[in-house]
Amino acid sequence: MDKKQQINEYMNILAEGNYFNGSVLAANKGEVILNKGYGLSSYQYAIENTSITKFRIGSLTKSFTAAAVLLLHQQGRLNLSDKINAYINNFPSEAGVTIHHLLSHSSGVADFTFSPEYWEKYMRLPTSLKQSVDWIKIRPLQFQPGKDMQYSNAGYLLLTALIENVSGLPYEQFLLENIFKPLQLKNTGIDDGRKIVKDLASGHSVWEEVINAEYIDMSIPQGAYGMYSTAEDLYKWTEVLRNGVLLNKSMTSKMFTASYGGYGYGWFISGDQETARHSGDINGFTNELLMNFKEGLTIIVLSNINITPADKICEDISQIILNKEVRMPESFAPAAGHIPWRILIGEYTSNELYSAVHWENNKLFVTIPKKYGALYKYEIKPFTLADDKAIFKSDFVYEDFIFDLKGHCLEFVDVYGKRHFLKKQTALG
Repeated sequence: MDKKQQINEYMNILAEGNYFNGSVLAANKGEVILNKGYGLSSYQYAIENTSITKFRIGSLTKSFTAAAVLLLHQQGRLNLSDKINAYINNFPSEAGVTIHHLLSHSSGVADFTFSPEYWEKYMRLPTSLKQSVDWIKIRPLQFQPGKDMQYSNAGYLLLTALIENVSGLPYEQFLLENIFKPLQLKNTGIDDGRKIVKDLASGHSVWEEVINAEYIDMSIPQGAYGMYSTAEDLYKWTEVLRNGVLLNKSMTSKMFTASYGGYGYGWFISGDQETARHSGDINGFTNELLMNFKEGLTIIVLSNINITPADKICEDISQIILNKEVRMPESFAPAAGHIPWRILIGEYTSNELYSAVHWENNKLFVTIPKKYGALYKYEIKPFTLADDKAIFKSDFVYEDFIFDLKGHCLEFVDVYGKRHFLKKQTALG
């Protein structure tokens, strides 16, 4: 079986098992191996995902913002070592924050998206870039610039303001004139949540079943995590960056050179500039983009269900292409027989994990935290039922739940293959 067949088999099993919903593009040495949509773009209207479906790409936006700043440097309109207060009025000059610090997440600028108030309230409210910048300016730095690394969406909002102030154009207009149009990225843009974006997928989450994602006002993210694109356009973008079409050799090298914490400019870098990758999460969407420069690989995974482990799928596809071993998902039919739900239901804990098992409407559900600690509740279906052991496989994520019926224990094998051992603490009525 060749690599193309292997990747197709892998993705088809995920899609048929309800484990993937979105769009995937895989390319090796300039040849596109896979470019396909899976599942539904909108569950409400039963519209299918295709290779040209647009997705909110979250923090994949940062590579475009970083490129815009590097382009301004290349044009001689700023210097990366300049202090940010030279371009943003009333930004504390004593802070010593430079453009380089913001690009590499080494500025110490406080990030509002880590605040509980953001999730509970502010992400639902319209705002302006000026209001966001004013909020950032009055917050104390988390550490001395250049002495540490802490991922900061707020830092990239400051860069958004910098681009506008230096160019004299709105952020979206600058990208349109200098990146999107010249590079023919026709399906990429800024999503302000107001204008109609044709073929834009709806964002979803999971609570017992697929639901609409929590609302976010798209006036907030902008140059930090506010763009939309397609897998095809993102592939064009990676080829532009690889081949120095937009940025010269010096600026390209700066983008893909790791600084503090392994971050370059808009990318996480590993090895000696061997790979560049980034995730992109925003309400209802989760994405992963990997470029392996040494092997000539590009893998793009875009999903409009936020429980999807896009990073794992991206990594698995790259491993298949590199002829490395991958834990392939398996198709299964639920086992017949009585589910001993009275024994199974309850709260299970370990030092690092909490899970609750429920029986509702003749179905077994699990509630468990995922990325960022967010709780999800989804059905688990019987795979093996025996007197002393019951194995269940989950819906939406390829995981195993192995119940020891005698010892009241749960072995949870997560999507990454890590085993978690939990002890039953409380029975649920």
